[in-house]
Amino acid sequence: MEEIDQRLDRIKDLSEHYLIKARSEGYTYFDEFIEAANILKNVVSDNEFKHWCNEKMLMKDQTFAEKTFIQYAVETSAVRFFAEKNSKNFEVEVELNPKNNKDVDLQFTDKGYTYNVEVKCSDFESKEKIDNKDGFKYGTIGRIPNRKESIESISKALNEGLKKQRKPMKDHLESKNMDNNLKDFLELAHDKFNPNSKNEEINILLVGCDDVNDIQKWYFYLFANQGLFTLNSFANKENYKNVDLVILTNQYFKHNKYFEKNIENSWTLRKGFNLVFCNPFRRLPKEQGIKEFLHTFPHFTYELSEYEVPGKAPSHVKNSAKISLLVKDHLEKEKGIYLFEDNS
Repeated sequence: MEEIDQRLDRIKDLSEHYLIKARSEGYTYFDEFIEAANILKNVVSDNEFKHWCNEKMLMKDQTFAEKTFIQYAVETSAVRFFAEKNSKNFEVEVELNPKNNKDVDLQFTDKGYTYNVEVKCSDFESKEKIDNKDGFKYGTIGRIPNRKESIESISKALNEGLKKQRKPMKDHLESKNMDNNLKDFLELAHDKFNPNSKNEEINILLVGCDDVNDIQKWYFYLFANQGLFTLNSFANKENYKNVDLVILTNQYFKHNKYFEKNIENSWTLRKGFNLVFCNPFRRLPKEQGIKEFLHTFPHFTYELSEYEVPGKAPSHVKNSAKISLLVKDHLEKEKGIYLFEDNS
């Protein structure tokens, strides 16, 4: 697209910019971006497209903000996917709740149902700082009582073991638990959606996640002990009852440091790893509209539900890695379906 090329030519010295790098080094990431840009241009106004280029894709002369770009790239991938499927009944930045005065990212209609989609993506900075450090790292499945005391006890035992073996001490680090991020995403989406929506209007929160192990963690933020979709949720369930569905997708993974991965289909939800979960505390059942969505949206929720982890380990041990094993053993090894990196 000539307009994109002209914009990038003006900032070609910003070598760290994902699009400059992709264009200059011939990554398919850039070709896929142009496909997304062409689709987007057909469903938004000229002013909206300029705003997207400048403020979301950061095609302007300023220091490249990697995390900001990725967050908007995740949003763009969702917009592209739904716009491509529903271009005649599609809008971006739609106000649904006059009391909130903030827009939902996109809206489309299909078979008599209206779908509102809010896209969220963490910057993962706190998590990645811990991940990149050397040391013992502690995480839990769900929230547990006396977490800090348990970590201190394990740390003490490990230190004693290292001392006896005359090995150097290591740092003890708590892995970043991001369930509060998901709580915030749910509550922010809840405030944007129409609090009086009918059965024909489905409200969806889409969350961009990292690799398969990260998606396993976000699943637990919903369903492990005190998870947000459990009866003993750590948060007030009334504050996110306007959300009907949550989609977890590997879109952050598909954009973050794409040049270090063997990856395709970054700018769409098609051929991505997507899981869809109903909010058990939603205001209305909306069963038929949800059923229609699940029928047309590409996801692996049913496969996850039906997948049995092999082996004789206790079920809670198996479930702790069920999503990871579904992807690596069942989809990749058995079926040759690569939704993260193609390592075939």
